[in-house]
Amino acid sequence: MRPKHPPRPKAPGPSIEGPAGTRELAPDYLPTRPGYLPGHDADPLAGHRLPEHTQIPGAQATAVAISDLPPETHVTRISLGYPISNYYLPPRLVERLPAADPQTGLRTLIAGRHYVDLADGGTVLLGADAQGQLRARQPSELVPSGPRIELVPGSHLWRQVLTPSLPWEHWGISRQQLSPQDIIIDGKYYRTLPRGNPADHPIAYIKNPDHPLYDFDLLQGILRHDADQQPRGAIRIPPTQHWQIDPTLPFERPLDEPVAGYFPWLSQASAQNVARQQFVLANGSDTATEAGITTLRQVFNDWKTGTPSPKPELADPLLMLPITPTIAGHGAARILELPHPANLGPLRRLTFDPSKFHREWDYFTSTQYAGDLKRFMRNLLISHGYTVFEPTSAQTYASLVFQRSGHDFVYHMTLHRAHGKRVHIQENARDGLNPLRLPELIGAPATQVLQAADAVDKVVWLKGGSHISLDHENSVFIMRTADPRQ
Repeated sequence: MRPKHPPRPKAPGPSIEGPAGTRELAPDYLPTRPGYLPGHDADPLAGHRLPEHTQIPGAQATAVAISDLPPETHVTRISLGYPISNYYLPPRLVERLPAADPQTGLRTLIAGRHYVDLADGGTVLLGADAQGQLRARQPSELVPSGPRIELVPGSHLWRQVLTPSLPWEHWGISRQQLSPQDIIIDGKYYRTLPRGNPADHPIAYIKNPDHPLYDFDLLQGILRHDADQQPRGAIRIPPTQHWQIDPTLPFERPLDEPVAGYFPWLSQASAQNVARQQFVLANGSDTATEAGITTLRQVFNDWKTGTPSPKPELADPLLMLPITPTIAGHGAARILELPHPANLGPLRRLTFDPSKFHREWDYFTSTQYAGDLKRFMRNLLISHGYTVFEPTSAQTYASLVFQRSGHDFVYHMTLHRAHGKRVHIQENARDGLNPLRLPELIGAPATQVLQAADAVDKVVWLKGGSHISLDHENSVFIMRTADPRQ
């Protein structure tokens, strides 16, 4: 007698099945699904922090048979990139799910599966990848292949986590546009900044091909409005010496902001002028080079860590000041023209904003004594990291001697109360530099240090003080001049 075959089971319909009292969504009725990605069993919600006091039932494990691939098999990771709409559940199945938890937005079945409603519409099954990141998941998957999703704060709805693309992904150029200086990274060709000095600088900087050469104003504008568009560093990775892009931003903020942070009483215009001069000095020109950008980054890092800079002329604004010549006055007197304190452009003076130290300024402007002027300027310099020799009680030829850690230059600054647009230097001003009078005017310790620095041409001659004018806000100025004894 012919044996009877068992009845063929019916194909599952749109019902939900599961343990007693529960129902499970039937995968056959899900929309277009990505390919099956085998993996190991894991808690779907492990590694993700949901709102406190939320209890999530553990997911049920599924038995999976794993076998080793032949050694000659080449495996390539493929990102399918399916849209989240491919993971939407049919509306007739969504209607059968439990209501969403008001705290977490989870619609949880006793079987251990968790579903969430999206703010943009649609309901998806929730899963966690190997890193614990929550993603949309197909019922047939152990490792979710869908987009990342997150709970909308203050809501029971969820949304897709939009991962921004890396800006340099769109900076590639064609092979026909390639020049000898450009580099190849992961099969793409990138333009780079000029090498600069030294020519064998180990860091390359790829750039947006739509940008011309970066001068200070262009780079400053990019940093202020869209910092992601600034050039990115790239280094060679041994042993193959292939190029790899450093995703770290070379500069986190516009170039004048580190200056203003390190020298807090500088005016806004002066901080920008110092930053411009730093840029020119670091690059050796008006346009950015790879060596120059790296040098600027190092200076800013030295400021942040308190490390003496190997390039003090880029770290100390007083060393960046150009020498401003004086012009002839009446007889043997000389005149120093004062630039407008709000001028933007080449650095000619340091300007300090009294609104940032108004108490000290108010007291100083209420007196007319040379001793008060010396003490006021001494405190201003100390607040910006300079070491100032103690002023003497001398009321004539007011001056200060000071230094800064990290280099061996010595500063000598005569002090003035300037009104209008000029500093008038009387013909007897040289008497304040008479070696026989120096101990009386600046003190014996300062005299000794000044003369030792003068012997090796390490003295920087300055003029500074208050600047009061009807044409602009009051300020404190410092300018560099030539040797006043000549």
